[in-house]
Amino acid sequence: MPIQRNEIGVSTKPLAVTPSDTVNLATPARYLYVGFGGDINITPQDGPEVIYRAVPTGAFLFVGTVRVNNTDTNASNIIAHL
Repeated sequence: MPIQRNEIGVSTKPLAVTPSDTVNLATPARYLYVGFGGDINITPQDGPEVIYRAVPTGAFLFVGTVRVNNTDTNASNIIAHL
C-alpha cells in the first residue's frame, strides 16, 4: 500500500511570528508551533478571534491562521508553518 500524505503535509517555509493586533501574516499559516507555552489569541482564516488558553510548550495548533494577535497572547517563540 502506498504512503498517503495528510492534508497538513510538510512545512517548507517556517516563519517566526511577531504577534500583532493589526498586521496579518504575509501568508496564512496552516499550523503553528508553540515554543514556550501560554495563551494564544489568533484570527483564523474563516472566523472571529479565538483564544487558546494554557497551550503547552512544544504544542502544535492545527488551525489555519491569518494573524497571531498581541492582545491576550503570552505564549512565545511561535513559529508559523506555511
